[in-house]
Amino acid sequence: MLKSTLLALALLLAASGEAQPHKAHAALPTITLGKNAVLHLEIADNDSSRQKGLSGRRSLDWDQGMLFVFPDAAPRSFWMIDCHFDIDVAYLNRAGVVRDIVPMRIQPGVPVDQLERYPSATGDIAYALEVNRGWFDAHGIRPGTTIRDVARWTTRR
Repeated sequence: MLKSTLLALALLLAASGEAQPHKAHAALPTITLGKNAVLHLEIADNDSSRQKGLSGRRSLDWDQGMLFVFPDAAPRSFWMIDCHFDIDVAYLNRAGVVRDIVPMRIQPGVPVDQLERYPSATGDIAYALEVNRGWFDAHGIRPGTTIRDVARWTTRR
């Protein structure tokens, strides 16, 4: 009896722990892309958060992304270091115009110095937006789409 009570209590605590990310998820800032696609964002607006990115993550909610905010507009390149799921990255200019969308694939077991790099197609990139693989396509987001809300974020030093 005691074992089953403890097991039930452990399951209840585990289930309540699962609910925590949803509370945090609700507190994330949001942007609307296209006509009605809402995306909850984590903001990477300093060197350490940009460097960490989605490293170590096992998953990302379908309606969640990470916005990388850079201090200047320049060519950018990303890689999939210690990320455990495929993503797409949209490279945006200062005005929030999507310049390119690049699919990024995990490469389990590949040494860091041999990981594929995913460069931007243009040199005017001030933001990068990472989402689950296929999210942009599912919501009709393509190069040329303007995401006006991104300009509200700037870098922190």
